Formats: sequence, structure tokens, C-alpha cells
Amino acid sequence: MARTKNIGPDPSSHGGGRARRSSDDSEEEARARKRASSRAHEIEEEEEEESKESSEEEEEGEEEEEGEEGLTGYSFEARKKKKEVQKLSAPLGMRMVWSVPTKDKRHVAVDYKTMPSSEYVDLHLTLAFHGRVQRTAYDRRFWKIEQQDIYESICLHQRTHMCSPHKHIDIPFIIKNELKLGQGVVEIIEAKGLKKIMEFQQNWNEEAILQFYATCFFAKDKARTMHWMTGGERLSCTFGRFAELLGLDGSEGYSIHSHAAKGIAMPPKALAPLYPPGHAPKAVGTSTAMLPKYAFLFKCLTWTLVPKSGDYISVRNFAIDLMLEMANLDQKLNVADFIFHEMRLASYSQGHSLPYGPFIQAMIEDAFKPSIQMDCSHKVWSPRFDTKKKATMPVVAPPRMPVVSPPSHFEKFMAKAQHSIFNMCKFNAQEVVNHTKLAYDRVKVYKDRLRALGDTQVSDDEAPPALALPVLPEFTFPEAGYEDYFAESPAPTDDEDASASDE
Repeated sequence: MARTKNIGPDPSSHGGGRARRSSDDSEEEARARKRASSRAHEIEEEEEEESKESSEEEEEGEEEEEGEEGLTGYSFEARKKKKEVQKLSAPLGMRMVWSVPTKDKRHVAVDYKTMPSSEYVDLHLTLAFHGRVQRTAYDRRFWKIEQQDIYESICLHQRTHMCSPHKHIDIPFIIKNELKLGQGVVEIIEAKGLKKIMEFQQNWNEEAILQFYATCFFAKDKARTMHWMTGGERLSCTFGRFAELLGLDGSEGYSIHSHAAKGIAMPPKALAPLYPPGHAPKAVGTSTAMLPKYAFLFKCLTWTLVPKSGDYISVRNFAIDLMLEMANLDQKLNVADFIFHEMRLASYSQGHSLPYGPFIQAMIEDAFKPSIQMDCSHKVWSPRFDTKKKATMPVVAPPRMPVVSPPSHFEKFMAKAQHSIFNMCKFNAQEVVNHTKLAYDRVKVYKDRLRALGDTQVSDDEAPPALALPVLPEFTFPEAGYEDYFAESPAPTDDEDASASDE
């Protein structure tokens, strides 16, 4: 605490000792002392309040850090999330950030992530908490202890994103560039009633969405009422009101989940009509090999009705039935009913990111009176086109064929000379063959004479050599027309003979 200073006349006297206050102080000095003392008292109170607030903030920070460290691997992410909230959140409104639930030593938290899926679904069907239901949770954000454990073991431990990424679609841009994106896309969007939900925009708070999925209960009444908790309050909303908040009509259109056989989605091979003729069988079930209009339409749906946080190509679960409906332009789609059933199925999931943050936040804003700071921005999505000119390779002129000049006089001479030398070599080879045959004939005649004289030791005749004697062309060395190459050199002079002898 700061000490108050007594404000008055200078206590020093002429002799340096303590001076007594004069009894004739003016009224102005008395008022000044009174104002100074009251101001000093106000400063003391402000300093006490600031010290109390700082100590409380330090205690809260220590408790949050202890809670975050209790959840393995989330201490760093929690600090990072708090910084993001401070940057993205609005200056006014209730601040909600996800945190580990308050625990009690008597309660052992249940890990519902390892529970069989069928048992987990049955558990959700028994978590009704509206009406006169006793509160068993230790954390004020939940009503039942099962909801608290679901929040900690499943909602805070998603594989990639806690909440699925969402973006609203730039429909005017699609209308303007339909020829580039795929002919017929705008017709499908309007015929199936998808325009309003694709253009719907609403920022959301991640903690509010996590708390919704941890506490939501879908009642089986005629109004299809949804019950959940936000902050510490129990809230509810009917299906009709939910569709109205999204600008949709929940009473008209084809319901995909209601017409699904035994509540099971179609297999991927049912998507074959959406692919071009002659497609590869392995490509069925992926969006990249579809016809252009269906491939682009699936991209739009992955940001709105079937949000995905990982594989953006594969078409799975009820997205298959949804894409099959895109090919049927005769009936409108009940978009609100599709979102309602997908939210219900997502609440039964144990390992996927949680979808429909913007749509759920609109329902929370309608039922929850205090305003909430939004930490997730619902941005716009539009296809990207490469506006930069592609680098073109420099045009290289084709190589010119070399101009072949007619053979010179010397080249003609050398060609004929080589031809003559080749024929000469060939003639020599054939002469060898002729001599070989002549030698064979002579040996044979000699053996015949010996046999005629009665000599029995004469060996058998050898087989004649199988060599043909082709007719040889004339191979005279070229002289006609090349006399300059055969002209006799002039006789050397005496000086040349002398120089040659010296060398």
C-alpha cells in the first residue's frame, strides 16, 4: 500500500526546527488539504484493486497451466490457441476457449474413444438431460459426467482439426465463369436448392461447437428438438427453427437419410453414371475422374454440406447419395434435413472432425443471449485461375539442310579410282577360286586314271567347291577426262638434281 503524504505548509522554520501550524490557516489551504487527502485515499483503493486482480489472474493462469499439462500434448497448443483467440476475437462478447474439464479425485475419467462404436451410440441415446435430471458433472459446462468425459476423451483428441474447415461459396463468380468450371453447374445448384446454404456466412467459436457435440441430444419428438449446453446454460432448438435460421425450408424436398435402405449409404460403385464413358474402374469413388461439372460441384460441397479436413478427393458415406442426387434435376433436395442427420451422425463419431460450425453457431446465437467472441472466420471460397502468363519455350528454327555442291573434278576422279581398285581386288579373289577348282579337277582326273589301272587304295573323291563365278565388269582405271592426273612431270633441272643430292 502506498503511504499518504501530509500536504501542508513547509515544516522547516527559520532555525531549522519543527514549526507549529499556525491557527490562522486560510480556508483555501484547508480545502487543499482535504482534496489531497481524499485523492490519496482513492489512489490507495485503486492500487489495492489492481493488486487483487493481478493476483487472481496469476492464480487462474497457474490453474489453467496445471489443467493443460494434465492433458498430454496440449500445453503448447493451448497457449497457441489463446494467442489466436486474442487476435481473431471481437472486442466485445463472452470469451470462450476450450480447456480441460474440472476434475474430482473421486471420479475416474472414462476414455470413450476406445469404446466399441455400437455401445457408444447406445450411450448417446441415454444422455437426455433436459427437464428434471440430476446434475452429475463437476465442470459447469456440462450436465452429466458422461458429457464431461466425452468432451475430454473425444472432442479434444480429434486426429486433424477439432472442427471441420468451412467456407462459403462465391456464387456470382461461379455464374460468371461457368464455362471454365463445367457447363451445367449453376443449373444443378439452383435446381437442388443449394444456393442459400452455399452463400450462408457465419463466424463461429470452436469451444462452443465442441461443447455442443459433447452435450447434444436429439429428441425423438415431432418437432425434432435438439438439446445442448453453451457456457453453463441448457439450450434447445427445434428443427423448424434451425432450418429457418439457415434460410431453408425443412418441410420440402427429398430426404436422403430417410430413403436410405436400412440407414446405410450407397456403395462407391453406384457413382459410375457420374463418370465419362470408358473410365477406369478404379477411378470410381474419387472426384477427380468425374465429369467436369460433378467434379467441381463436389469441391463446393466439401466446403459446405460434406466438409472434410483431410482427403478432399474420395467420396464416402452419404456424400455418395448426395452426389447421385445431383444428377436428378427433377426433385429438390431437403438441405436442412441432410444437415440435421449429418450432425446427429457426427455426434456418434469417435474419431472424425466435427462439422457444421457456422450452422450450429447460428443456432447457438439465436438461443444463447450473451454474445460470444468468434475465433474462427468463415471465409469465402472461389476457384483460382492462373492469371500469370505461362512461360513459353523460345521458338527454334528447324535446322537447314546443308547445300550439297556438285562433286569437284578431283572427287569424281577419286570415286572412279576407288571403284576400279575394288573391282581389281574382287578379280583377284575370283582368280583364287578358279585356281582352286582347277586343282580339284586335276586331282579328280588323276584318281580316275589310277582306278582304271586297278589301284584299290585310291581315296574317294572330295566334294567340289560350291563357288560361283560371276561375270565381272570392266575395271579399267579412269584415264579419259583425267589426263591432268596422269601427265608426265617435267624433267628436273641441274639445280634441282644438285639440291636433291645435297639432301
